[in-house]
Amino acid sequence: MVLSAVSVGTFMATLNTSIVNISLPVIAGDFGVGVADVEWVVISYLLATGTLLLTFGRLGEVAGYRRVYLSGLALFTAAGTLCGLSGGLASMVVLRALQGVGAAAVQAVGPAIVTAAFPPSRLGRALGVNAMSVSFGLALGPTLGGFIAEWLSWRWIFFLNLPIGLVGIPWTWRILPRAGGGADQRFDPAGALLAGGMLLCLLLALAEGGGWGWASPFTLGLFALAAAFAAAFVAVELRSPQPLFDLRLFAIRAFSAGNLSLLVTFVALLSATFLMPFFLQRGQGLSALQAGLLMTPLSLTTLVVSPFSGALSDRIGGRLLASAGLACAALGLFLLTRLDGDSGGWEVVWRLVVIGFGMGLFNSPNQSSILGSVPRPRLGTASGMIAQMRITGQMLGVAASSAILASRLQHHLQRLPHDAPRREALIPAIHDAFYFAAAVCLLGVLASLVRGRPPRSKAGR
Repeated sequence: MVLSAVSVGTFMATLNTSIVNISLPVIAGDFGVGVADVEWVVISYLLATGTLLLTFGRLGEVAGYRRVYLSGLALFTAAGTLCGLSGGLASMVVLRALQGVGAAAVQAVGPAIVTAAFPPSRLGRALGVNAMSVSFGLALGPTLGGFIAEWLSWRWIFFLNLPIGLVGIPWTWRILPRAGGGADQRFDPAGALLAGGMLLCLLLALAEGGGWGWASPFTLGLFALAAAFAAAFVAVELRSPQPLFDLRLFAIRAFSAGNLSLLVTFVALLSATFLMPFFLQRGQGLSALQAGLLMTPLSLTTLVVSPFSGALSDRIGGRLLASAGLACAALGLFLLTRLDGDSGGWEVVWRLVVIGFGMGLFNSPNQSSILGSVPRPRLGTASGMIAQMRITGQMLGVAASSAILASRLQHHLQRLPHDAPRREALIPAIHDAFYFAAAVCLLGVLASLVRGRPPRSKAGR
């Protein structure tokens, strides 16, 4: 029952991320704004979420996971519903930021709640089932969003939050255990401010650096500020008796290696999934709906594999499964470079299935290994860190693939005759980004292999 309650919030947050993107062109036309402006509907949400994950992870340890999760779910539902009533872009961007705050609370403590509810012998299976809600939201979002935007109105994409929330909030209120936070735990406001400043500057630079220019004063200034905040954060946390983030967790090999492999995995995955729609639509001339349907098997495969890999990790541990999954994903990413403008749909699908299989094999064992390696009082911190690595990897992946595409596209255009179709340069430029993604994924394999066998009993202390 606890798993079902957590999966509601996980599904809502994941569905919201995937369903909104497809409606952006319609929203831009309705509000009379350009692409650069309407992108802030997504950017504001991601910035708010990514900035507050570590803070909410620690707040769950102090105030109680149930209180943080319920508050986040209520805010997410209310702000998401109000987005559907927005009369202009400015109000929607503000409401999307509020919704991102709610999403941060839900995602930061969700895995910690599951870990606290299940014994180590069943943790992998439980996290695998929870991962199904992630994959289901990712798979359902584009198709459902396209249908709603075409046949109803883009506003119903946001109104969809209300019925799910009206069912999920009472159910979560009833099911989640009422245990409070640690009586001796104290929140670290200075650490929260420094961590928030560091992450906001870093994520904003990654989100807007491509448009501003990676060498522009704005981008370099944000990176410099992020570094300054990071240095101050480490100095403050090392002196704090109850830090926002216990840096000693990085001494746990399963924790540090698992998070590093998670970061580079999402860099690689987003490098591919961000560029595949461009390959399918501009390289092969497919419609948006056709491209979306061809992309769906990746998430569906992850959905099917995750619970089985999670259950298997309970028996044999997560190290080999997670490493094998990343190796499989790297192979699939490399195989994408064999596609060309005339490749058929089946040739695209089976390669994406290979990637989805690898991600399903990796996610649950890796998450179980990380959460199973930390003491129970630090489950919120570890849970928030997992969500932080995921969203930071996503934004790094989009930034890196965009930069590679822009630079390599010019390189390939210069080698073509002036009358050659642009797709003759676009496809090899995208291939270059896929090579990068495969190489990054192999780095994740190395990081995963050094994690060792985590002391899983710590999670029960």
